[in-house]
Amino acid sequence: MNRATRTHPRRALVVLAAALLTLTLAPPGRAVAAGTVTEVVVSQAGYSAGAYKTAYVLATGTLADPTFEVLSGGAVVGGGTLVDEGVTWDRRVYSADLSAVTTAGTQVTVTSNGISSHPFPIAANIWTGYTDEMTAFYRIQRASVATADAYPAGYSSVAPSAKVFHAAGHLDDARAEDGTRYDLTGGWYDAGDYGKYGGNQWVGGEIALAYLRHADAAQVRQDRDGNGIPDLIDEARWGSEYLVKFADQLGGALYNIRNRGGFVHPEKLTDNVPGTADDRVLTDLSVGGSAKAAGTLAATARAIRHAVAAGHVTGAAATDLAAFADTARAAALTTYGYAAANPDGPEGTYVTVGGIPNAMLWAEVQLHLLTGEAGYATAAAAKIATLTFDDLRATNYWDLRPISMAEFYPVADAATRTRIQALLRQQAQFFLSSTDDTPYGVLNQFKNFGVNEPHASYLGDMVRYYELFGDPAVLRAVLKGTYWIFGANPWNISWVSGIGADHVDYLHTRLDEEAYSRTSPGVVIPGAMVSGPNAHDTRDRRSVSPWYADRPLWQDDTSQWRYNEYSISIQAGLLYTVTGLAALNGEPTTGGPVPTRMPVTTPVIGDFVTGSVTVLAQGEGPVTGVRHNADGTWKPMTSTDGAYRGTFSVDGFAPYTTRRVDVRATDAAGRVTYSSAHYTVAPPLPAPGNPLRYDDFGGAGTFGGTGQHWVNWYNEHAGTGTYARTTDDGRSVGRFSQNPNSAQSRAKFEPWHDTVDLSGYRYLSMTMRNPGSPDARMRFDINDGTRNFQLTAGFVAVPGTWTTYEFDLDALAGLDKTRIHPVIWLNQAGGQPGQLLVDDITAVNRPGGTAPTLTASAVSATTGGTSTEFTFTTTYTDANNQAPFTVDVVIDGVIHVMAPVDPADTTYTDGAAYRFTTRLAAGRHSYYFRTTDTTTNPVKTTTWTGPTVG
Repeated sequence: MNRATRTHPRRALVVLAAALLTLTLAPPGRAVAAGTVTEVVVSQAGYSAGAYKTAYVLATGTLADPTFEVLSGGAVVGGGTLVDEGVTWDRRVYSADLSAVTTAGTQVTVTSNGISSHPFPIAANIWTGYTDEMTAFYRIQRASVATADAYPAGYSSVAPSAKVFHAAGHLDDARAEDGTRYDLTGGWYDAGDYGKYGGNQWVGGEIALAYLRHADAAQVRQDRDGNGIPDLIDEARWGSEYLVKFADQLGGALYNIRNRGGFVHPEKLTDNVPGTADDRVLTDLSVGGSAKAAGTLAATARAIRHAVAAGHVTGAAATDLAAFADTARAAALTTYGYAAANPDGPEGTYVTVGGIPNAMLWAEVQLHLLTGEAGYATAAAAKIATLTFDDLRATNYWDLRPISMAEFYPVADAATRTRIQALLRQQAQFFLSSTDDTPYGVLNQFKNFGVNEPHASYLGDMVRYYELFGDPAVLRAVLKGTYWIFGANPWNISWVSGIGADHVDYLHTRLDEEAYSRTSPGVVIPGAMVSGPNAHDTRDRRSVSPWYADRPLWQDDTSQWRYNEYSISIQAGLLYTVTGLAALNGEPTTGGPVPTRMPVTTPVIGDFVTGSVTVLAQGEGPVTGVRHNADGTWKPMTSTDGAYRGTFSVDGFAPYTTRRVDVRATDAAGRVTYSSAHYTVAPPLPAPGNPLRYDDFGGAGTFGGTGQHWVNWYNEHAGTGTYARTTDDGRSVGRFSQNPNSAQSRAKFEPWHDTVDLSGYRYLSMTMRNPGSPDARMRFDINDGTRNFQLTAGFVAVPGTWTTYEFDLDALAGLDKTRIHPVIWLNQAGGQPGQLLVDDITAVNRPGGTAPTLTASAVSATTGGTSTEFTFTTTYTDANNQAPFTVDVVIDGVIHVMAPVDPADTTYTDGAAYRFTTRLAAGRHSYYFRTTDTTTNPVKTTTWTGPTVG
C-alpha cells in the first residue's frame, strides 16, 4: 500500500511534553479539554477467533467516552469499555480487549470516538494464512537462482512486486584470496544486499526445527510448490546445500562472501563466469560459523528423516531427500570437527555471546539428537552447567543457548533438565516483565538498529518455552508481542511486507532497483519483517524517542536505513513464531503466573540527562533485592519514600549517546522482574569552557564518534577524491586527497548527510595543514538545508604548518544553526595531485561580559502526591542584558526547559522570572537550576533535595 512518508509525532520541546502530561493527568474537578482519539491500532494480520485479542486507542488526553465497538461488514459484533493504560511515549493509551469477539470476517474494524482502525480479518486460525509468507521470504532471498524458478506463480497469497524478480546471479562465487576457485553458489543472500555471511548460518536450523517441533500439524506441512516436500524442509535443505559445499571443498571452514555493488539485480554485478577477475572473494574465516553450520546441517538431517519416516514426503522425492539427509549428517560432522579443532581461531562476523563455545553448544545438541552419541550430550551438559541467566540473550546469531537448551531439555539428565528449566523460566520472566513496561507488549530494548529483531527472537524462544512447559501467560505474551509487529503499535503500521492494510513500503533492498528514485512506490517482498523502531531518528539525534518512519531510501545514507532493514536472521524468530502459533492455535492463554510489575518511573525514554542521574522504580507489589545496572554492574537500590532509588553518572559519555538502565528485583513468589529505561546524554550548554566537538578524526565528536567517515560523492570538472584517517605529528587526522583532471577540478567531501545543532555557538573552528602538496587550496562551506555559506569566502591556500581558523557563524545572515552540514572542497591550482590534513572541527565561544545569576529559586511544594502539580521557579539576571540561551530545571538529572513567566519581559538587568510545572513520580527527588548566556561559563545553583512524593 503506497502512502506518504509516515513519521511519529515528535516531541519538539521537553516543555511541550510536560504540558501534554499536565493536561492528561489533571486532577478531578479541574476543567481540562477532553482527550481526542488520534488512532485506533490493531493487528492488521488479524486474530484467531478463539484467541486472546487486544487493540489500542491512542488519545491526546483522558477520554470522556471510554468505549469502543467492533464492526464486521458494517454490523456491530462486539465492544466494551476501554482500559486506561496511562501515558506512554507522550500519548494516552487505552487497551481494548477483543477476546469475546469470535465472529469471522475479512473487513473487521475497531472504532472509538468516531475514529476507526484499519480493517483486519478474524478467522478460525489466522496464522495458517501467513505460514506461506514466512517461507516465501526465504525463497526471494535465494542466491544464484532465477527468482521465478524459486518462486512459482501463486506460491504465496501475497505476491512479490514484479520488479524484485531477477535472473540467476553470482554464479561465479567464489575464490580465495590466493586465487583458488571454489563453487560456493547458492545459499541465501543475507539481507537487502547480496552478501552471504558465515556467522548467520544457524538460520536454516531454526527453520528445520519449526517443522520438526510441529510436524504433526497439517498447517506446518504445507507444500505450496507441489514438489511433494513440506516447504519448511525445502528451505532448510536449500540453506544446508550451501553448507555442504564448505564441508566438501574447505574441510568445514566457513567464510563470508561480502556484497559488492549497488542497487541493481544480482546478475548485473558479475559476469557470472567462474574464474574471471570479478569473482567475489572469500573473506573473514568464521570458526563460529562452522559450529553454527554444523548445528544447521544436523537439524536439517533430523527434520528430513522425520519427514520421510512420517510419510510427509511423497513419491520419488523421499529417496532423494533421504540421501541428502545422509549427506547433511556427514557435512555436520566435518564442520563440527573443524570448529572443534580450531577453538582459538577467529569467530568471524555475527559473533555470539561467550564466543565459539556458544555455537558449539548448538552443534553438540543437534548432533546428539541426530546421532544419539553420548559424547555430544556430555559436552553440552558441561557447557550448560556453568551458565547463569546473565549469560543469556534471545536466540539469534548473538546467542544460540536458549534454542539449544530448549532442544536438549527432553533428553538431558535430570540435573541438567532442572538447570535448563530454571534458566529458561528466568528468561520467560525477563520477557514478561520487560514487555509490561508499556501497554504494547514489546521488548523494552530500543537501540539504533530497530527493536523488532530482538523482540521477534524472544517471541521464538517464548513459543519454545510454551511448547515445553505450557505456561498460558507466556503464550498470551507471544500473541500480544506478535500483534505489535503486525500493526498494534503507535505508528499504526505492519512491519511485515505485504501483510496488513498499511504495511511497510520502503524496504532496504538492492532487489529494488528504483530504491533511490524519488518516484519509487517501494516494494513488496512477502513476509519480510523490517527491524522497525529505533531509539532515535538515525538522522536526528534530537528526535522523539522511540522513533520510526517508513522513509524512502533516497532520504537516507550509510547506516541510516537500519529501521527498514531485513535479513535472514531478523526473520528467523518471526518464522518460528508464526509457524508455532499456527500449530498451537486454540491453546489456552488465560491465567498463568506473571512477575510483579516494577516500572522505572524516571528517567523515561526520550529524556535528555546530564551529570548525576537518579533512577526511580516502583514495585506494584512486594519486591526484594532491587538493583540497577546503569554502570554495567548490578548495584543495590534503596527503598526511600515509597520508591526504589539509585544514582549513576553520565559524565564522560559523548553528547547524544543513547543508553539504557535496567532494574531487576524478585517478587514475593520468587519470580524475577525487570524493567528498563532509555535516556540520551545531553550536549553541554554552549559556553567558552564547553566546546562542542564535531569531528576530531580519531573517533570522537558528534559525527566522528559515529564511526562513519567523510565521503567524496562529487567532483566538479572531473578528477577523483579519497578520504582516510591517518596520523601526522602525533595527531589523529583526516586526509583529504584529490587526483584532479585539470586545474579546474574540485573534489567535494561531506560527512555523509550528517547535520549538527550548533545553536548557542558563535564560532566554528578548524585545524588543518598542507602536508607538502603544491598549490593546494581548500574551501570550507556549511549549509543549513536551505542556503550555502562559504566560510573561507572562496578557495584559500593551505598553510604548511598546523593552523587553526575560526569562522564567525553570527556573521552569516539567516543561518539556521540547528542543522549545520559542513562541506570541504579541495582544489590543486596546478592540476597536480594533492592532499589536505584536518585535525579537528569544533564549535566554540569566546569569553566576554559578566556571568548571569539565578536567584529566587524555589519549588511550589516540598511534598505531595503523584497528582500534585509542582511548579519550579527561578529568576534570571544578566548585568549585560544578554538573553539566556536556556533556563533549565534539572530534576533527578533530567533536563526540563523552563518558560518565561512573562514572554514580553526581555529586560534581564533587573531579572526575568522562569517556571516549569510538572507532576512527579513517587519517591524523593532532587533538583537544581542552570543557565548560560553563551559568553560566560554556565551557571548552576545548589542542588536541593525534594520534593518528596508519596
